[in-house]
Amino acid sequence: MSRSQGSRGATCAGHTKGHIALHFGEQQVAFVGDALFAMGCGRMFEGTYPQMFQSIERLAALPDDTTVYCAHEYTLANARFAVSVEPSNAKLQERMREVQNKRQRGEATVPTSIKLEKETNPFLRYSSPEIRQILGVTSATDVEAFAAIRKAKDSF
Repeated sequence: MSRSQGSRGATCAGHTKGHIALHFGEQQVAFVGDALFAMGCGRMFEGTYPQMFQSIERLAALPDDTTVYCAHEYTLANARFAVSVEPSNAKLQERMREVQNKRQRGEATVPTSIKLEKETNPFLRYSSPEIRQILGVTSATDVEAFAAIRKAKDSF
């Protein structure tokens, strides 16, 4: 892929040590591989929770209108998990219905946007009191809460 003016690549360690994401600022597009998914994030294969947390935070800091292209169509499975840890999130409930309808019609649910992920992705919502209460990490640090979400998803 050629780099256009305003593009920048960054290591997004956590999923793997050398995982990268590309952000094209002028086009408001990010290709994030397995670092971030629609309502999810990649499994931890080689990195640490603090590394993955930092990578997720860097992606969440992109402008809300950034279109996010992830590497896999895991949205329905991720939505089921997200609803299990934050069932009172009305935006998440609405998105779950949209995802179910799209998948029933055989339609893709990606790309997504940073704004939508901030509203519905539990890995970006680690400070949600409901998520923290459901996972029993109300007094945890942000990294600890993030790790608890990832561990819960691993066994979901």
